[in-house]
Amino acid sequence: MVGFSSIFSLSVGRVRVRIKMHLLVLLLAAVLLCVTHAVNPALKVAGQGMALLKPVFALENQLQGKLLGTLGNVDVAEVQEELAAIQRNKVTCIYTYALSPFSTEAIACLDAVGAKYEKRELGLEWFLLGPRASVLRAELLALTGQSSLPQVFIGGEAIGGLATGTPGLAALQESGELEAKLRAAKAL
Repeated sequence: MVGFSSIFSLSVGRVRVRIKMHLLVLLLAAVLLCVTHAVNPALKVAGQGMALLKPVFALENQLQGKLLGTLGNVDVAEVQEELAAIQRNKVTCIYTYALSPFSTEAIACLDAVGAKYEKRELGLEWFLLGPRASVLRAELLALTGQSSLPQVFIGGEAIGGLATGTPGLAALQESGELEAKLRAAKAL
């Protein structure tokens, strides 16, 4: 009988790959999650847990936006107009960080259903943002009440992040409402 931690061997030409079965099972589970378009449950729980730190993140967000915005002479009215235009023009877009697993998962969720959207990357991560991106992030907090990214707008409506917000991308997906909402916004 083959044990769970048995080694699986595969030869391709001269290359021989040996994979422990439990790693193969994990890899297959990850592939199935992608194929079934399910949101990564670990990220969903982590995102909900991060909500407990919301007051700390909100304060940091406001201080960073004020300090870097002042130092960089950022036109706050111009940033506010960018956000108002999203709502006015019923834009479907996502604000992200390049290194954020939450942003990556939210993008994968939108891509999995074939959504048409604008990806607006603010930077690598919150602590690496420049002046304008810091102000934009602070204005997103003022507009949506959420200081973290990703932030998703569908047809100009802020729906939250991956697992946070009103209702959040994961909640829309799980309820079956995501595709209908995207269709109504002409983003599918």
